[in-house]
Amino acid sequence: MGQIRDFDQMVPGESVQHLVSENTTLKHRVQQLTQEHRKLQERLEGARSNLRFSDKRIAALEAQLLEHHRT
Repeated sequence: MGQIRDFDQMVPGESVQHLVSENTTLKHRVQQLTQEHRKLQERLEGARSNLRFSDKRIAALEAQLLEHHRT
């Protein structure tokens, strides 16, 4: 993967049908990777949201502790 086929370097006997099949397989793989990327992006955004919530909650609890110690 990662290389584009050069028609001058094609192995004799490699048919157009084989190239069409390989192209279809690669397109399917790109679609799978795109879906996986989208899912991972959504999970990352969820994790970031949870972290922001946790940070706010910790800050609120720290403020409560400080207030409690002052009294």
